[in-house]
Amino acid sequence: MARNGPLVTLAAGGVLAGGLLVANVINTADEPDADQAVAASEQADAEPTETTEPAPAPAETDEPEQADAETAEAQPANNADPVTYVGWVDGGGTSVAIVINGDEATAYVCDGITEAWLTGTAGAGELSLTGDDGELTASYNENYATGEAVVNGQIQRFTIDYVAPPEGLYQVADTIVGGAEVDGGWIVLPDGRQIGVLTVGADSQPAPELDLETGQVTVADTTITADRVGGAE
Repeated sequence: MARNGPLVTLAAGGVLAGGLLVANVINTADEPDADQAVAASEQADAEPTETTEPAPAPAETDEPEQADAETAEAQPANNADPVTYVGWVDGGGTSVAIVINGDEATAYVCDGITEAWLTGTAGAGELSLTGDDGELTASYNENYATGEAVVNGQIQRFTIDYVAPPEGLYQVADTIVGGAEVDGGWIVLPDGRQIGVLTVGADSQPAPELDLETGQVTVADTTITADRVGGAE
């Protein structure tokens, strides 16, 4: 047994040395090569880094924005509802009423003794009306009508304003009182005055005053009602 001691010791030493050699090899494999690390670093520094360029800003134009230069102008009345204009002719004495209803129009020219009913067309701001006793031409917009009437050979020029009820034109037509036919027309002016002619049978006279709340008037002890031409608007 004493002879085997050195051999056992030598064998143990050999095993220990082999283990240390294997561990050294493993550690060496895990550590990166210094030269390789330096080379990789130099290559990274040499390669350019790609950057994202910001989108260019939109080009500024030297042309300023153009402002809308249209100016408001009075437009011809083109309402679906009737519109009414009343007033005096130039110089006074005779009044004129015009009612436009779509593309049709009615005018009444009266001085309290003589009268004329005229009818015709309206459109594009122009009127052309005729009747048994004369004619009327005019232009109009949303505020007024201006033109001339020729009645019984006399030329009457006018500029009359748009009005709202109770001002306007009123009419009684085809009404029978005491066996006689009654016809009448009234122009109610902005100052409250009424100008008109009432005809009973063959007799014409200045029209009596209308009650503007009811539209009624008394003729030969009979109450009749005048209608506003064009309605209440």
